Amino acid sequence: MLQTIQNRLVYVVEFNAMPKMPITWNTEEEKPYAIAFTSAIRSGIITAPGKYGIHLETKNDKDTYNIFKIIE
Repeated sequence: MLQTIQNRLVYVVEFNAMPKMPITWNTEEEKPYAIAFTSAIRSGIITAPGKYGIHLETKNDKDTYNIFKIIE
């Protein structure tokens, strides 16, 4: 779900167990977030279940992402 957190548009995911890989998406809008989420798990940025925000940016024609752990 897309939400604004600290003035950033982020896609929020919450999961109780590590998901099966690769992460899939339901809509084309979700595709870049699913790719970033998969990459974050495979690279060890996300190592445990929880609630995370994925912020996408395009810089110099290159897509980048930032992952935020959300603690409520």
